[in-house]
Amino acid sequence: MPCYCEICGREVEDSRDCRKIVVEGSVLIACPQCYNRLVTQGKARPYIEEKKKTPQPKPAATPPRPKAVREEYEVVEDYAKRVREARERLGWTQQVLAQKVKESENIIKRIEAGRLKPGIDLARRLEKVLGIKLLEPIVDESAPASGRGEDYITIGDLVKLNKEDKGGS
Repeated sequence: MPCYCEICGREVEDSRDCRKIVVEGSVLIACPQCYNRLVTQGKARPYIEEKKKTPQPKPAATPPRPKAVREEYEVVEDYAKRVREARERLGWTQQVLAQKVKESENIIKRIEAGRLKPGIDLARRLEKVLGIKLLEPIVDESAPASGRGEDYITIGDLVKLNKEDKGGS
């Protein structure tokens, strides 16, 4: 069964050739070429699944737990304004906020300028420290049922679009 590289969009005939990598905290599926290139350049690391412990038998009297539903979130559009206003309301400098969320001051400056959208983990830390809401549940109204449709975009496509916007090739 084929799989698709989430970096370049290339179809890989044998899914066993697809590799999982971690890029900025996100696990992605990569073709062998993208995998080798990103790992050797230090821009990604191989994904290593943690081995699950064998569950201990439970007493028969214990009712089964309901399975947790995993919700997916995205960062709100006006994140930069919300972070800046909350920080100023608290009377903190960007340096103080950076220390509180354990990030560099440069990251905070880029977030407040709208040049860097925080990842889910950082957004959660900012929400907790600043007492604001930065994450909202993802509502996908037009998700295709399966396969690669015309609207399918890979990370590689986004990089190309970004380079075109900046006038690069």
